[in-house]
Amino acid sequence: MYADELPVHINESIATAIDGIDRIQILLENIHYFTQYSTDMGKPTNINEVSKRAIEIVKGTVIKENMSINTKHDTNIPLINCNKNKLLQIYLNLFTNATEACNKKGEILVESYLNKEGQVVWSISDNGVGISENDKHKIFEEFYTNKKNGTGLGLSVCKKLLEEMNAELSFESQYQEGTTFFIKFKSVEEIKNDLFS
Repeated sequence: MYADELPVHINESIATAIDGIDRIQILLENIHYFTQYSTDMGKPTNINEVSKRAIEIVKGTVIKENMSINTKHDTNIPLINCNKNKLLQIYLNLFTNATEACNKKGEILVESYLNKEGQVVWSISDNGVGISENDKHKIFEEFYTNKKNGTGLGLSVCKKLLEEMNAELSFESQYQEGTTFFIKFKSVEEIKNDLFS
């Protein structure tokens, strides 16, 4: 018997099961890829170069959705000791969140700079839906998501990986106005000073 000969409710059940299997597959792939512990923390890296690479990757989606990306990269920030490939995946995850939070004609701003404490900061801001007060304390929890097809792994794993890189992930958000995520790194010089102090 062919699929088009089956009752509608059976076809719907099959489609739901296939969708569930696909989501489980994506979940397992994300767990395997992101949570592999690595003692290789990488080499001194220019985070602006990684940022520009991430923008090149998402540019097609941004143009398709009639959105815009603006950048303000400080070219004088020091190098950061990190795993370049994992940092790229973290950036891409945050870009994905930003684009999904925005409607058509959304705007994204990416910045890198030294803050008042001398920390190297990379941030991404959007003018999307923002995060409600009820959700703010949950977004770094594992498996929490408000997306229909989300796995809930993105932000919690990004936070864990950044902690391995001596960095921290935080955010500020106004509901219905937008969100900014901040990654605060320790520079190579800071890490050397910590080791020998």
